[in-house]
Amino acid sequence: MHNGVTRAVGSSNTVSRTMANIEGKSLPAQSRRTGAIHQFHSGSAVADAVTNSMFMIQALLHELGFESEIFAEHVAPELTGKIRYFREYIGSEEDVMLLHHSMGHDQDEWVTNLPCTTILIYHNITPESFFDERSPFRHYSAKGRAQLGAFREHFAAAIAVSDLNARELSERGYERVTTIPLLIDAAKIRSAQWNDVLVQEQSQVMTVLFVGRISPNKAHRDLVEAAAQLRAMMPRPFQFVFVGGYGEEEPYYLELQQLINELELSEIVRFAGKVPDEDLYGWYRAASVFLCLSDHEGFGVPLIEAMTFDVPVIAYASSNIESTLGGAGLLIHDKHPQAVAALLRAVSEDRALRRAIVVEQRKRVRQFERPALLEQLQQFLRQQGIEIPQPIDTRTRIDGECPPHYQVEGPFETSYSLALTNRELAFALDRANRGEVSLFATEGPGDYVPDDRKISSIRGLPELVARGGKRSGADVVVRDLYPPRVHDMDGLYNFLHFAWEESELPAAWIGAFNAHLDGVAAISTFVAKVMRDNGYAGMIAPVGNGVDHVARAERIEYRGSLGKGFRFLHISSCFPRKGVDVLLDAFAKAFTARDDVSLVIKTFPNPHNTVSAQIQALRRRYPECPEIVLIEEDLDAGAIVDLYHRCHAFVAPSRGEGFGLPMGEAMWFGLPVITTAFGGQADFCTDETAWLVDFTFERAKTHLGLFDSVWAEPDVDSLVTQLKAVREATAEARAEKAERGRALLESRFTWDRCAERLIGLEASVRRLEPASARRTRLAWISSWNTKCGIATYSSFLVGSLDPAWFDVRIFASRDPAVVIDDGPEVTRCWTDQRGRIDELLAELDRCRPDAIMLQHNFGFFSMPSTARIVEYANAHDIPIVITFHSTKDVDTPDYRASLSEIADALRGADRLLVHSVDDLNRLRILGLVDNATLFPHGVHARESSDRLASRTALNIPVEAPVIATYGFLLPHKGLEEVIEAFSMISKELPQARLLMVNALYPVRDSELTADRCRNLIKTFNLEDRVQMITDFLPDRESFAYLDAADLVVFAYQDTAESASGAVRYGLAANRPVACTPIPIFDDLGELVHRFSGTDARAISADLATLLGDASLLSSKADAQAAWIQARSWDEMSSRLGGIVRGLVGERSSVRRDG
Repeated sequence: MHNGVTRAVGSSNTVSRTMANIEGKSLPAQSRRTGAIHQFHSGSAVADAVTNSMFMIQALLHELGFESEIFAEHVAPELTGKIRYFREYIGSEEDVMLLHHSMGHDQDEWVTNLPCTTILIYHNITPESFFDERSPFRHYSAKGRAQLGAFREHFAAAIAVSDLNARELSERGYERVTTIPLLIDAAKIRSAQWNDVLVQEQSQVMTVLFVGRISPNKAHRDLVEAAAQLRAMMPRPFQFVFVGGYGEEEPYYLELQQLINELELSEIVRFAGKVPDEDLYGWYRAASVFLCLSDHEGFGVPLIEAMTFDVPVIAYASSNIESTLGGAGLLIHDKHPQAVAALLRAVSEDRALRRAIVVEQRKRVRQFERPALLEQLQQFLRQQGIEIPQPIDTRTRIDGECPPHYQVEGPFETSYSLALTNRELAFALDRANRGEVSLFATEGPGDYVPDDRKISSIRGLPELVARGGKRSGADVVVRDLYPPRVHDMDGLYNFLHFAWEESELPAAWIGAFNAHLDGVAAISTFVAKVMRDNGYAGMIAPVGNGVDHVARAERIEYRGSLGKGFRFLHISSCFPRKGVDVLLDAFAKAFTARDDVSLVIKTFPNPHNTVSAQIQALRRRYPECPEIVLIEEDLDAGAIVDLYHRCHAFVAPSRGEGFGLPMGEAMWFGLPVITTAFGGQADFCTDETAWLVDFTFERAKTHLGLFDSVWAEPDVDSLVTQLKAVREATAEARAEKAERGRALLESRFTWDRCAERLIGLEASVRRLEPASARRTRLAWISSWNTKCGIATYSSFLVGSLDPAWFDVRIFASRDPAVVIDDGPEVTRCWTDQRGRIDELLAELDRCRPDAIMLQHNFGFFSMPSTARIVEYANAHDIPIVITFHSTKDVDTPDYRASLSEIADALRGADRLLVHSVDDLNRLRILGLVDNATLFPHGVHARESSDRLASRTALNIPVEAPVIATYGFLLPHKGLEEVIEAFSMISKELPQARLLMVNALYPVRDSELTADRCRNLIKTFNLEDRVQMITDFLPDRESFAYLDAADLVVFAYQDTAESASGAVRYGLAANRPVACTPIPIFDDLGELVHRFSGTDARAISADLATLLGDASLLSSKADAQAAWIQARSWDEMSSRLGGIVRGLVGERSSVRRDG
């Protein structure tokens, strides 16, 4: 497997010499017994590369049957007992001494007078030019090189640990040089203990690591300059960590600290100092990239150590580094900081690029595994005529070390649903890959010790657990745990087997998924869509869950009462999302106590479960309530099977399901299933297999408190209808649907089929090419650079899209009133809904985009033109995303338009993005559900400004109550009502001021509205207290006015728009906001104060209340701040970017795999 020569791929400089007689001491050609093989080095230190090398060689020699001790001139106190003082050595002619040389020393006479055979092991000497003239290292560097010549005739042979060192020895007259990298036992350090606390803390942030003493030749200055450049281009937090010794008063260290302070990098660059091995191995495991820009490395042990821990290596091609890498890692020939930073970012973000690097690094590391080094050492000793007491056949050693291919990580030994999922998936993978699958116990918060008793009670489980371990070296790591911890996954391919039940995910999770996962094995099509809609850009496959495990459970009779007659069964946690409140209400409406029916609810007590109280309340509301049986005791799987056999239908009106395992289990046992027509269960609960309940979208009310998450609210009347329909259906009709359901489950939802799909996901990911080599070309169709809300919206999103991933081309409307000159990325090629789009489509042909983003407004394109754009995208196999800023039908005297006209065409769009739940429901009515997504409007995230300073700058009295309005000056904005309301409160608050920051819009209605406002101000004698600012201001100037306000008011009267961009400016000013109670503000929930009405009197009364109660006025501040952070333009643009990149990847994958 290995020829004993360290090879630089593509290089002809490998040194491997046939041994020959040389002048001086020589060894006989025939084998002879050797007394012992000892080692000497002048210095020693804990965690020192040469010292570690001596320990490793000593272990190899012991394994081969030799006696072996280590001697040193300077014995580190911590190594007393492991290393002996060199004067203690009593020589013997039968001995061999391996003399390690890495720096000059003062024991020339001792070395030259040794009675034994001596062999040089040369580690290289850092050139003296890299040391300060006052440094003692400068003297010993020069002396060490001189000693190479002085000692040459005393050495019987020489080992160089690198090709560079071998060349140097050859140039100095050495004739018998063999290159063996006797520096590191890769397997040993990989299996050594490490500081896992450090890993958990530090792996959550991108970490660029370098290991080496703080010295000019290590070029830390270049690393710091690369960090400064990376800060300018990296959208997520990162750190540079330097592990290695230094003196706090050393000139180079002080120079680095000065540079770090000048570049303001003190929060980014970290000097860890010299650390224990456990910490060192922790840093390697926490690192995202290993970056070496050294100007001189004799070998570069940390490069191999980093590769051993699968850390992608980027290294500058100086000295021996190219030889050390041996064709692995990324070798660079230019240290320009910007280029280095760009490469760092690409390696840290492009998982396919990282995999390609790590695969080659693993090949290189095999040459540093113990069997390979042992074989090279044996060959060398034999060439010296040294008889090996206990020779070892290393081939069997190499073949015997094989980590599992798959490791499933998470809980696995309990009745917990995640545990069931993990072990069943592992069993199925093992059936497909015998002996190559393992299990490891961990949970969201961290690892745990599994219950051995429970493990041994499950057939086949102990074997999978025995193969597993923390950081087992498995190629594929699959996790299913909650919360989903992914930052410390260490597979070549990291997959998350994931379930979710509502439409939104925490943004921090998505950031971690994009950084650390190679793919998501979603448990349903619904979950796959949720993952993509939240901005996960990687590959997603609806791997699903299996249901067939229930067939293995032995039925055990449940001895409790199950109620009378026809039994409806419900099994769940009874969390709010399970819809039990709707089920109880519908059941009481559908039946009475006189009906021969009952409802059996199997649940368990938990803090979110109030079903017992709900049943009591239901019986008070419905005196004739039908029979309800509540089972809260823990039941074995066999007793659950008995429930399925003894009940007659299963009902689950869930608001959100990731998969719906109880529904699948019930269907497997032949029960008719009633469930909501939305969610993960829709993969197997269809009109052909189940009785579906209609729903509407509503904001989810879950413990995570996500601002814009949505779930499906089941319709009570629809559920009543389906309960009756199932009860009244013939047994044959119920069985027919149930049988179709069972057939579907058997064909698609067994654990073996799930494992097949997971293996297919792995195969698809393996075929991925690095994505960072080419940016996604995105055609953005929108108004642009004009006084238009959608133009502003587009500019914010496009401005925050990551230029490292996107090349955005703007296709804008022809508009002479541009705000500033257009850039070269802008092409103006369409007019409005009355115009044609031929030129737009021709420009798209020329652009050849990877994806199309269409900002829709009924005034931009006619319905046929909108449909034609979608059809163009489909015909050219281009993903298209459409953002609807309104979905309400337009019905005016001069224009009528409805999305219902083009519903069929819109089904062809990859995503339909809307800003409100009402919009989602309008699309639902049109049958547009599978590609519809709630995509919240963005907002500026800015620091709060000093209100008093703002008022001083505007000459506004410091103590005056100040109300502000903001947005375009248009009739529906309610500005006239605000002025009238202000006139009412100004009688009680004579110092109050009204700032109307409302720009004129280029339409006649805007001018007329402005005139009416001015007339009202004059009528109410408010000229000295109301200021109208009608210029279109830059954001900085607009915020200067809003910053002075106590309250920002949006008194819209009526509008077809789905969301307000203007109100987000008010929120971004970090000031309290009050709005009228109309749907356009519904997406803001509890973030804003709501007026009790839209008329001036209601607004006036509520303004007086708010301004008179400081505590009430500021009561929304915390929620407002959290919302701003979550909905910043950067966050929303990152989410959109993930959606688009993911959709492009899906199309590419279909073309590649198809």
